[in-house]
Formats: sequence, structure tokens, C-alpha cells
Amino acid sequence: MALVKQILPLSLDQGINTKFDQKDLPFGQFELVQNASYIKTGEFDKRFGYEKIKGETIGGTLNEPVIGVSKFKNQLLWVSRDQVYSYSEGVRVFQNEGSYDAVVPESNVVVQNRKEQSQLQCAFMENYKVFVYMEGSAHKISVVDNVSGSYVTYNTTVPSSTRTGNLRLAVADQKIYLFGTDGSRVLKYQVFDLLGYLRDGLAFDATGAFGSEQTVVTLASDQRYDVASSSLAMIIAYYDSSASELRFARKPAGSATVTTNIDPFSVAITPHDAIDLSIDPFGKFILATANGSGVVKFAILGADCAQLKAPVTVEDVTSSGFHSIRTITAVSVDGLDYQIFYQVYQINPTLYNINAGTTGVSTQAELKNTWSQYHVRKSTYAWSTSTAGTASTIMKGVGLATKAFIQDQNAYINVIRETELFATYYTAKNDGSIQAKISQNSGGSLLNSTRKRQDGSTMFSNYSGTNVNANYTIPSLSDVPQITTEKFLFTSKIQGIIESGTEGNTSYYSLYGVNSSILDFSNEIVNQTEELAENLNFSGGQIKAYDGNVLVEQNFNYPAEFLIEGALAAGTSTNYTFQKPASTGDTDVYYYKAIYSWTDAQGNIHRSGPSAQFSWSYAGTSGVAYILSAEIIIPSLNLTQKEDVYVELYRTTKNGTLFYRLNGDNETTKSQTFDPIVNQPTADFMSFLDKTTDAVLINNEVIYTTGGELENTSPPSCSVISSFKNRLFLAGLENKLELRFSKLLSSKVGVEFNDTLSILVSQVGGDITALKTMDDKLIIFKENAIFYLSGDGPNNLGQQDTFIEPQLISSDMGCSVKNSVVLTPAGIFFKSHKGIHVLSRSLQLNYVGAALEDYNHLTITKGDIYPKDNEVRYLTSDGQALVFNYFRGFWSIFSNHKGDSSVVIGSDYYYVHKDGNGSSLYKQSTNYDDAGSPIELAFETGWINPFVKQGAMRIYRMLILGEYFSPHQLKVSIAYNYDDYYSQSKVINVTDYTEVFDYGKPGLEIKSTGVEKGYYGDPGGTTGSFTTAIAYGGKDVMQYQVRVDFDQQKCEAFKIKIETEQQGGENKKGATISDISFVVGNKGTDYKIKQGRIFGTN
Repeated sequence: MALVKQILPLSLDQGINTKFDQKDLPFGQFELVQNASYIKTGEFDKRFGYEKIKGETIGGTLNEPVIGVSKFKNQLLWVSRDQVYSYSEGVRVFQNEGSYDAVVPESNVVVQNRKEQSQLQCAFMENYKVFVYMEGSAHKISVVDNVSGSYVTYNTTVPSSTRTGNLRLAVADQKIYLFGTDGSRVLKYQVFDLLGYLRDGLAFDATGAFGSEQTVVTLASDQRYDVASSSLAMIIAYYDSSASELRFARKPAGSATVTTNIDPFSVAITPHDAIDLSIDPFGKFILATANGSGVVKFAILGADCAQLKAPVTVEDVTSSGFHSIRTITAVSVDGLDYQIFYQVYQINPTLYNINAGTTGVSTQAELKNTWSQYHVRKSTYAWSTSTAGTASTIMKGVGLATKAFIQDQNAYINVIRETELFATYYTAKNDGSIQAKISQNSGGSLLNSTRKRQDGSTMFSNYSGTNVNANYTIPSLSDVPQITTEKFLFTSKIQGIIESGTEGNTSYYSLYGVNSSILDFSNEIVNQTEELAENLNFSGGQIKAYDGNVLVEQNFNYPAEFLIEGALAAGTSTNYTFQKPASTGDTDVYYYKAIYSWTDAQGNIHRSGPSAQFSWSYAGTSGVAYILSAEIIIPSLNLTQKEDVYVELYRTTKNGTLFYRLNGDNETTKSQTFDPIVNQPTADFMSFLDKTTDAVLINNEVIYTTGGELENTSPPSCSVISSFKNRLFLAGLENKLELRFSKLLSSKVGVEFNDTLSILVSQVGGDITALKTMDDKLIIFKENAIFYLSGDGPNNLGQQDTFIEPQLISSDMGCSVKNSVVLTPAGIFFKSHKGIHVLSRSLQLNYVGAALEDYNHLTITKGDIYPKDNEVRYLTSDGQALVFNYFRGFWSIFSNHKGDSSVVIGSDYYYVHKDGNGSSLYKQSTNYDDAGSPIELAFETGWINPFVKQGAMRIYRMLILGEYFSPHQLKVSIAYNYDDYYSQSKVINVTDYTEVFDYGKPGLEIKSTGVEKGYYGDPGGTTGSFTTAIAYGGKDVMQYQVRVDFDQQKCEAFKIKIETEQQGGENKKGATISDISFVVGNKGTDYKIKQGRIFGTN
């Protein structure tokens, strides 16, 4: 009996579903839907393509590759590896808005106990971080597994070490070399076989993992030396005691022999103050030194310790007004041009007289402090000319903390700005621009430098009695080992445990511990931006804000900190500002505070925290004494990217408590205008002569902290940023369980932080990985948990805090990719270790990515909502974008979408496209090519048997219906009986029989017959079954309709794959597919299995 034929339509209103086994996939769902756009129900339409946005500037071309893309309001921003550019749509050019490096520190304390650690050095080998340091007179070592964070050894005394200081580390021959000197200045080393200890079980002693101590040489009294190691040799540069000049020692790779007293130069070098030995990209050894007279020398050696470039004088710093050099470091990006950085000491700080507009020196400032007198200068050296360039000061008030290092063709330095209250480490680029800060307000100390407190004593309140002179001497700076191409290790001191005592004229002081920071340049933070208070805030090692005009640091790196008294000028009874009490024993007091302020392009004012309160006291005299002016000395703001910073100086009335702002022009009568005090970043200090009487003063504005408002502080580095309840929220801090949030926004006031505004989240689920606001809640994602925060928080006095303790939503699922968090009408989409989920607005979790489970291995880099097409788009680093249509509820794939940053501006979608040629900025267009590359529509079903699994059927043919738009080929592939090999494949040149007719014009020649078509509206003739023209009002029999007969009609299952391929040299739409149907018949029995696969008796 003949089978009854049925027409079985395949619904095209579904998407990918890989959650099912292919053999069980419900009919109508797909294993693959690629480059389809669901514009109309029941139709597969090809997605739009992209045009490439050219990196052109006014008069030139951007030479910097794009690594990220963002937006401010509706303005497109191009983020390069070290700059941010804004895009002018009208003229299609970019403009530089400021420096920004996508770097963020990840810090952990290595050792912090009731003892103090000093002379820190670090190394990295085979995924282990090695730290050595002195703890009192004990030589200590800690080793940390970089993957797990666990200790291999913690704060352990180095076996059999007689070294008491001047420590250095080097890695050679897969071993750690520990250098140091004993009490007689003898340079010694031990070899630590870390891998032998870990893998071979060598004992942790001088006969096992540690070799016996070896002697190198006796150093000169300054004990300066450095060591560097390449694949060919390890070389030690040292200040030799016998020769009283520079000498070298060399150990060839793989050898235990150390040859000393090598002198490759024909001129003597005396590295009295500083020495540095580093490796350039070609394995050459770079030498930079400083003698005791402020002269910097530079030379280059080969791995054989032979001179390649003779020593040259880089600079005599005394000719530039500096006294001496404390530390030095040199690097090269390309082995052709070299950069030398050195820390100089300035005898007298420069003082700018605000009233006179002149610059001089300040003995008062010099007596009260020395930290502001340390600066970092930079010079260069060219291999081609063997000459040094012109030196300049790139950072003021800081000292070098480590050697320089290279990342992605840029040189960086780590510096320390050490003050009594705000000691902070900074990572800066070679132009001095700050890109990251570490241990904010809890950092360590300047190296090889004696410092003074504000009261003039030679010691800060956080120094213990063992370091009364506050001079931490090191032989040379610590390395910054490279961990990966994007990560670098940095060790530094961190303030910790507070001890009571009488050290340094204070009741308390802080002990220093060992801190480990990884500087991460992996670029993923470029996607962490948030717009608030008419500024776009960039996360990173230093939060930066863009106001539509310039990109600068958020708030200020530090406040004015303290003020210094200057001179008094006498007045008369008719010309005075202050009058001393007439009675002996009486005292009048005036108090001062200073604030840095800046106004952005949106009209928002940004203010720093106030300085410590400073007082002028006027004791009574037997007669009346008059004072015309009082000089106040204010520290300049040197470390800033802002221009036109003002200093707001405030004073009380006599014996008063309210602080009123002083006018910069010192008017003696009230004025309708206010003349500001302009910051002088090139000076160390500014002096201001106060001539304002109390009667005039009380008409001026009061300081913003009046009434108890919280002081503004600099925000910390962060890797996660979001906004909630008109506050900026930060996570990914040095304390990874902490949230920081800003004060309540005020009209025309910038975003402001205070260190007390923070929340600690439970340890459940690990570190905070992402933040997103949804309705009245801030969702806090951790790696394996989800919390939420609600409430309005405290007011700007720090009172009436209504934030609740973060509440747990899930304890077994979190967000593993911070940039996967996307807010949609349905809730928040995010990538977890279990796949893509959505947290609904009722806080319920749904595995929305279940249908996409086979794609869970892809590395998601950025997610966005694209409302125009009702889509959530996820870029990946693997080349495929994962696309969810939240209106239809199903997934598809976009090919050729390797990228790691994207943004939606209005109806425009932009992303950073990556391929073998680098990265490019793409904008979605209305064309059907990806910047010239064709887009191929493709879809693939699962196994189909419309009747019963393993049932016999007959499949006769497939019918395809669509609409033709441009020349293309249709490739139809068919597989049978659960064999994934497509045994039948047909490429159909659809253009051969389907044409588009222009109204009133003759058609084109039919390629298969050579018969010319007639005019539109004229039936014309016919050839075979094909009509050569369309009669007006008639029906075209050449519509887009294809029939494919099956080669193997008897089967138990089949699946199909359909692909389009553009032709004709143009990338156009091709076709839409609106229906696929199959003509089938059911045999009503099981499918006949091959005899060899039948077992048992029938």
C-alpha cells in the first residue's frame, strides 16, 4: 500500500537549543542559527554588517590601536592603550582628551605582624612569588603560590644567612639568587632551589634547597651594587672597596663560577649615590649610576661584560638647582632608545609669591619638611648617536619605589609620595602621569632619604624607634618582575599595626609590613565606566572623570595637608589687619585651612579635603602692636592632570570657629567679584599675604565642612564601578570584600567620596566581581554568590544611614565575568560558572542560557543590550557573538565577532573588532558585509523524525520558500540516520532562475536559456516552463522557491543545514527564508537495522 504523503512545515520562529541531545531536539529548534536577524516572525533574515570607523585626527591619523570603546552622553569615545579620544561625528575625526591606562592593582598583604619589615625585594619564577626582606636583624623569606594564593613558606628565616642588609634578588638557571651584605660590607649570596624544594623534596636548609653562602667582594662604604640576569649571564655591578670605583662580576649561564673585578671602561665611575643594572629587549645590560656630586652616567654592556657603549654624562643635577641623587633606574622599549629616571633632592623648595607673582625659595618650608623636596627627573639616551637627551622633572614631591618596567611599548615607574598622613604609592607613565595608586594613605617610605616631620623633627610619627633617622638605605631598587604579558609584580611597604609609645614625639606609630601588588594591564576595565554628575567615570588604578572636555583624575590625589607660617608685616593704627591684645597674658588666635578646587566643563565644582588646621597666635604686649599682613605658606598641588586648579584659603575671625574664604586679591572692602588663588604646579609652595579684616571676612562663604559635612577624600583604585541612588559605587578594591560609595549628589557639585563611606560584604561567595542597579536595589555579584543592597544610605554628615546589611540572594551561583552583566526588561543577565543566567526583577534566578550550553566554553568579554532589535549581545574572544532576542526568547550566533569592548549609542552599536591585523572600531551599518567581509546566513537542525524515534519513514523532498534580493548561492546539505556526515549536498545558483525586474525596463537575459526577458507589464514569450517577463497584475512563476529531492528516501532520521553565499562581487542581503517544509510518509514500523547489528532471536 502506498504511503500517505504529508507536508511537514519547519517553524522558523525558534532559535538555537544545545541543551538537548541532537537526537532528542524538539522539532523546529536548531543546533545552529548563524547571522540571522529576527525582524519578522517566522522568517530568517540576514543581520546587518559593519563599517570601519577610521582613526583619523585633525591633520593626522591615530597611531594607537583601539582597545576599548565607551560613550559620554551621545559622544563616542575611543580608548587606546594609554589615551582616550572623543569622536566628532560631523567631521569624523577624533580628539585627544587625556591620558588613561587600563591598569588596576590587585594587592594582598604578605607579612604584617608585630615586627617591622624593611629592604623589600621580590622575584617571580614558575608561578611563584618570592619576597625577601629584613625583620630587624633577621633575613626573612616568604614564597606565595600565584594561582592559589597559598604560602609555600611564610616569614621564614633564610637558613645560615649572615647577611644583615642591602638585599637584592635575581633569577638565574631556574633558581633564586639571594644577595646581601654582612656587617663588614662583604657582598654574599645564596642560591635557593625553589623547584627542587617543591618538586624534589629538598630540605629547607643550607644543605638542601639553599646552598651555602658564597662571598663575592667587599663593597665601598656606601654599599651600592645591583644585579641583573639574562639568558646568557648574570652580572653584578658594584662599588668596589679596593678600587674605590665601579667594578663588575659575571657568572655565565649554567656555571657556578663568578669572575670579579671586571673593568670594561676606560674611565672611572664612582657610584657613590645610586646604581642600576637592567636588561634591554635584546639582552644588553644597561648601566645607570650617580656619583656623590649629582652627576648621572649611562653606559651599555654586552652579556660578556664588554663595553658596547662608553659611559656618557646624562646630567649634572646641581646645574639644575638640585643637590644630589638618591635612586636611579633605566629601561628601553626597543633596545635603541633608552629612558633614565632618577630621584633628586632639592635643597630649598621653590616658593611662588601669590601677591607679587614671583618665584623664590622658602627656608621656612625647608625647615618644616623635606618630602616635598624629592622629585623624579627623566632623561634619554640614543643608541644611534651615543648621546643623552635633555633632562626634565616629570614628577614633584615623590621618590622612586622600584625599577622602571616596560608594558606594551610604554615605560612605567612606581613612586612613593610619603607624608605623615597620606603616604601613597603611584604607578606613573614615563611622562609622569599617574595611572594607578596602591596602599592609598597607608603606604611606605622614601628610600635612601632622610625626612622630617611637619614639626621639624627628623622622624615621622609612623616610624619605630629602630629607624629614628627615618632613612631606609637600599643598594638599588627592587625589580618589577613580569608575570604575564599583561601583569607585573610590585612589592611595597604597607602601614599596619599601630603601636603605642613615645616614638618621634608622638604617642602612636605604625609598623610597616610587606605588601604584594599585581599591576594588571589586561584591558578588561575599559568596559567599566559609569556616568554620574555629568561626568563619565572610568574605573582603574586611578579613577578618572571625563566632562566632555578633558579626562582628569577624579577629585584630587591628595589634599593640601598642612600650612606653614611665614613672616608678619608690621602695620600702623590706620593700616592694619590684625591687632595684638593690649594686655600681657592675653592671646588672640586665628585659624586657617586650605582646599584645592576645580570646576569642570559642566560647571560642577570639585573640592579636596581641607588641610590640617593651622593657627596664628598673637600674644599680648605692653603696648598696642599692629600687623598689616600674615604670610601663609601653602603646598602646591603638583601631581594633577587638571589645569586651572584654585586654592581656597579659609580663616576664622579672632578666636572664632567658623572658617570664611579669603579673597585672592585681599580687598579690604567687600566686592561683588571674587578673585581666586591659582595653584602653581611648577612650584613646591605658594605664599599668601593675608590682609583681610574680620569685618570684611564674615561676608564671604564658609568652608563646605561647616555643620559637620564629611571631608572629601580621593577615591581608591577599583576594577568595578556602578551607580545607585545618585551615588557612585566602587568594588574590586584592595580589600576585595569592600564597597565604597560617594556622598549624596548636590547641584553643580562633582562626585565626592569620604573614606568612612564603605560597606563590608560577607565573605560568602568570594570576592566582589560585579555591580548592577535594578529597580530599588544594588545587586552585588560575587564569584559564587549574589547579594543585594537597598536603602538610601547616610546623609553628607555621615548620619541617618538607611542602607541595610547586604542580603543574600544565592549562595551557589555568582558572576564570573564582570563585563557580562546586562540590565534588560526581564532582569539582569550575567555569566556564571554554570552558564548565562538572568536574575529577574523579583530576584529569581533563571538559566536563560540553557539552550546555549554548548557555547559555555567561550570567553565572554562584553555584554550589551541593543533595544532596537530587542537583543542582548555578548562579544567573545573566540570570534562568535552570543545573541539573545528577549522579545522572541531564543538565541542565535553572529560570526566574525571577535572583540572585547562594545557600546550602544542611541540605535548605533559599536564594538572593537579584533583579527590577525590587530584591532579596529566597527559601527553597525545598513549594509550586509563586515567592513568588506561577506556575511553568510546559516542554520542547522537537529535530527528530525516527525513520527517516532527510530521509526521507519520515507522522506521525499524539501521545499524552500523565501524572497530574493541579490545574487547568491544556496547550499543545502543533508545527513541521514544519526550519521553527522552530510552525505548529500547541493549548491544551487539561485540567480540562474530568479531575477528582480525594474519597472518599465527590460529584464536581464536568463542565464540558462539565453532568452531575453520582456518589459515589466508585457507577458512576452515563454521558454519551457519559465516566463520571461511578469505581466502587470499577473503572477511571477519565478518566485524564490526551491525543491530538493532526497537521495536516501528510506531512513529513520535526517537533518539539514542551509547556507547562503554571496555572488556577483557584492555583499548584499541575498535572500530571506520564510518557510521550509518536508514531504514525508510514515511506514508505521521500526527502521530496519543492518544484519550485523542484530543480536538475539527474532
